[in-house]
Amino acid sequence: MTTDRAPLGVIATATAAVAAAAAIVLTGCASGTTASASDGSGSAAGSGSSASMAPGMSMAPGMSMAPGQTMAPSTPALPSTSSAAATSTGAAKAPAAKVAAGKPAAPSKTALMVCDDDIRGKVRTVLSLDAPAPVTSTFKNGLFTCTYALPRGPLVLSVQQSATKTAARAYFEALRRRLGATENLIGLGEGAYATPTGTAVVIKDNETLRVDATGLPAVFGPQQQKRTDLANEIASDVLGCWTGDE
Repeated sequence: MTTDRAPLGVIATATAAVAAAAAIVLTGCASGTTASASDGSGSAAGSGSSASMAPGMSMAPGMSMAPGQTMAPSTPALPSTSSAAATSTGAAKAPAAKVAAGKPAAPSKTALMVCDDDIRGKVRTVLSLDAPAPVTSTFKNGLFTCTYALPRGPLVLSVQQSATKTAARAYFEALRRRLGATENLIGLGEGAYATPTGTAVVIKDNETLRVDATGLPAVFGPQQQKRTDLANEIASDVLGCWTGDE
């Protein structure tokens, strides 16, 4: 009795096919991109090309490597940089927080209105000037100041920007004490007063407007304009710009 034995060539071919199939399955699990990185990944394994697992991957229990495959050395995970980035970001933002909690870095839009073309036009109209008066401005410690160079002397408009309404109210009252005798002005902002010498002060939200006409004569101009009346009128004009009620 004889036993039929398969030719050696058939056995070799079958063994190569099994190895190629194992290589394809292993390569696809090891990396989602390895199988598609080349059009001939499967045939390459079958032809004897070596393949390796992706760095950091390990074999599941019970699995074996196909002939010609090796495992790539494990790559240690890099330390997270999120904490360093957070520390760096926090350090960079610290100065900004300090500015926000203290004095503003620039004049507000409403503060700038005391020096814009609209108020310059109103000053020109009230005083019957031939042209708008030249102006100069400064900003320091939250105080924006605009000085009108009038023919008979300076008219100074300023806005103090406070961090909060409470701080603005404290500034408003402290200024009143420094100015001495004052009388309330009705209907302006959230509070207003004027001095008999030509200064008007108005508070709205976190800003305090001051119109100082004390550098002008008590009475001046062809219409015999009183500087006290001028201060009150310009303060009213600025507030109208702030509220849109001009």
